Amino acid sequence: MASLTAWELTSHKVNTYAYYTHVFDDMLEQILSYGDSLRLKSATIGISDEYKNDSSIRKTKVAWIDGDKDSAPLFQRLTDIILIANKEWFEFDLTSIEQIQYTLYEEGDFYNQHVDHMHESVGSITRKLSFVLQLTDPSEYDGGNTELITGPEILTIPKEKGTITFFPSYVLHKVTPITRGTRKALVGWVRGPKWK
Repeated sequence: MASLTAWELTSHKVNTYAYYTHVFDDMLEQILSYGDSLRLKSATIGISDEYKNDSSIRKTKVAWIDGDKDSAPLFQRLTDIILIANKEWFEFDLTSIEQIQYTLYEEGDFYNQHVDHMHESVGSITRKLSFVLQLTDPSEYDGGNTELITGPEILTIPKEKGTITFFPSYVLHKVTPITRGTRKALVGWVRGPKWK
């Protein structure tokens, strides 16, 4: 595991979510360059063979990063910070990271209320922990807030470039419409055995 001091690791816990700053500062430009080189497609909704486009629910473009040799350093850094965050705040039984989603939100793009939590029948694996790594400075866009809906309270996660935020995958959340500019982010999910 990389040295904590090398990352200036400071965690913050706010009710439902936890976030870290400066963990990816030395990798941000490389991540952006790699993400921008990928072939983006309109995002879908649904699971397994029922994926579909529905721009009334979700309008954004995405590409997938699968842990090949070019993205191995990113997956290693993510693994390290996931283990730290989970031990410090969540204590979930986790086993693997899914492919990471490189997400591009342009003016008018959004994602309505949804949860990331889903079961897969093979191996009884479920999404347990979601994360968002902000790749765009918030001065470059308006809107595009990731909001967690926890009853009457709505929590907006930090937008600062380089901040990674973790929250349980069963929490209802949405991304508000972009009204100016472009927002880029990495979105991912960590899996584990079914809840007991």
